[in-house]
Amino acid sequence: MKQLAYFPVCALAIILNSVTLAAPQCPSAGSPQKDTFPDTRVNGPAPGKRFRLDHWKLTLPTSSKNTYEGHPKEVSAAELADGFKAPHFYINKNGEMVFWCPVVGCKTEGTRFPRSELREMLEPGNPRSNWSFPGQHELRASCRIINVPSNPKVVFGQIHSFSGKARPLVKLQYFRNRVEALVKESPTRGNDRKFIFPDIALGNRIDWAIRLTDGVLSITVNSTTQSVNVRKLDEEWADQTFYFKAGAYSLDNDGNVTEGARVAFSRLQVSHN
Repeated sequence: MKQLAYFPVCALAIILNSVTLAAPQCPSAGSPQKDTFPDTRVNGPAPGKRFRLDHWKLTLPTSSKNTYEGHPKEVSAAELADGFKAPHFYINKNGEMVFWCPVVGCKTEGTRFPRSELREMLEPGNPRSNWSFPGQHELRASCRIINVPSNPKVVFGQIHSFSGKARPLVKLQYFRNRVEALVKESPTRGNDRKFIFPDIALGNRIDWAIRLTDGVLSITVNSTTQSVNVRKLDEEWADQTFYFKAGAYSLDNDGNVTEGARVAFSRLQVSHN
C-alpha cells in the first residue's frame, strides 16, 4: 500500500519560536468591506512545518494583491512546505491548522462561494494527475468547526471528480450542529443523496473519514459509518478520476469581513492502495 500521511510532524511539547506577521495592507480603492482584512495576527509555525503538505495545494479567499476581490490566490505544495502562512491559513495556539474563509472572499471560477481549502496533488504541479476507481483511497481527518456564517453551511471535506463537469462525488458539510454527507447520484446530472450523522456541537472535535473502495463509498463520522455503491447510482462514475479536498468552504457570500467559516484541523492523512 502506498500511504501518504499528512499529520503534525512535531510534538506539541516542543517549544517553538513565535513569529508575528502583520495583517496584509490592502489597496484603498473599492468598498472597505470588500478590500480590508480584519486585524488578524499570525503567530507560531507555518502549517507546512507541522503538517505534511507536500502533496496538496491551497486555494485562498484572497487575491494575489491581498484583496477580497479578483481571482483567488493559489499556493503550491512547494510554497506550503517552505513555510507559507497567512491570516486565512495558520497554526493556532493548540497546534491546529486553521482555515479562515470570510463570506466576502474571492470565488473560484464557476462557483458562488469563497473557500480556504486544500486540494490533493498526487503529482505536485500537475492537476491532471489524479486517482481512479480501482483500489482503496481514503482521507482520514480530525477537525473542529469553530465559526459558521449566517447561512450556517460549511463544507470541510470532499472527494471531487476531475473530468467533464467535475462534480464533487461527496461533500461533507456542517449544518445546524450536524454533519451531512451529500453524494452526487451522477457525475453529469441528477441530485444529491443525503446521509445524516448524529449531532455535534459547534467547536467539538469531529473524527471523520471518506473512502472509496472499488466503487463503494464509505463515510465515517465519530464512529458512525454509512456506505453507498456509487457504481449502482451511475456507472459513469467509473470513468472519472478523483482528488481529495479539505478545509473551509463557506456556502455563504453575503455579509462583512468578520463573518465566515473557520475550521481547525488536528489530523489530515491520506492513503492510496
